[in-house]
Amino acid sequence: MQRTKKFPLVIEACSSSVLLERFQGNNKALDEIQKSLEDYLETKRGAFPRFYFLSNDELLEILSQTRNAKAVQPHLRKCFDNMVKVEFTPGNESQEIIGMWSAETEYVAFSESVFARGPVEFWLSNIEKMMRKTLYDQGKNGLDTYPEDGTKRDEWFFQQCA
Repeated sequence: MQRTKKFPLVIEACSSSVLLERFQGNNKALDEIQKSLEDYLETKRGAFPRFYFLSNDELLEILSQTRNAKAVQPHLRKCFDNMVKVEFTPGNESQEIIGMWSAETEYVAFSESVFARGPVEFWLSNIEKMMRKTLYDQGKNGLDTYPEDGTKRDEWFFQQCA
């Protein structure tokens, strides 16, 4: 900057070979950092493949907020089809997830709680497993409680809707 102050003309200020070498060295270091960052994000995507639906910036935002599980909420819709948010038990510091919400404000309570502890890719995988288990359990429960006698189906249906 002192050199630029002495020689305010752009051509003179930028024609230094030392400045060119410094810029080339910085560009090389930046390329190495970006490569390392890409490798790191690829390992996270390998651990939780739904991260491939997120941009690098979004994934970095999630990974930087690992202690705040609720910070992942804005990105759930991109990771899971139509899941807008997950339901935590009451309390600001709660890590217990008990259900999920759709964009249509439909709520599905999980069969078991999932805890948002440890690396984010692990507990998001647990949410995915619990989604499948819960939908399986609810489907099985519906099949088990659905009457086989055709004359009682209408009565059963209206009881479920009430």
